[in-house]
Amino acid sequence: MILMAVMIPFSMVASDSPQKQKKKKADKNTAEWYYELEAYSAPYRGSCNVKVWSYGPDIITARDQATKNAVHGAFFRGIPGDPQKRINPLPPLVDDIMAETTYKEFFDKFFENGGAYLRYATKTMSAGNDEILKYDKKNYKVGVIVTVQYDALNKMLVDQGIKKSLTSGFAK
Repeated sequence: MILMAVMIPFSMVASDSPQKQKKKKADKNTAEWYYELEAYSAPYRGSCNVKVWSYGPDIITARDQATKNAVHGAFFRGIPGDPQKRINPLPPLVDDIMAETTYKEFFDKFFENGGAYLRYATKTMSAGNDEILKYDKKNYKVGVIVTVQYDALNKMLVDQGIKKSLTSGFAK
């Protein structure tokens, strides 16, 4: 009887489905912001296309993290340029290096699964066009093209008080 009482809680913990375990690993990779950005095409009308290389235990999970990683890159890393493609880099939208910590509650909510970040980035091509590499024994590296609404993200940061507007220093 005592053995059953000990085994039941253990079996409940160990019963996460393989898909849930993969999702948790992908969320951990995203929480640590483990991704790479690559210039894809020149920006146009306030947005830019970027190739996001996301890592995950399976292809679908890595692909699903791409939009979140693209927006995080626009906020804190900037969008890289490519001189051969004549693409100028875009600076990080958040210029305060402590902003991610200072506004942690905002960013946690913004980047939660299904969060507001989805309004500012979209995958631009079908899944069949993604580049897929086997990274190691347990992970895939998936390259996804994402369109990031760079100017809209900038405006949202100003509206939230996380970033000062360019006109804030001028007297009215």
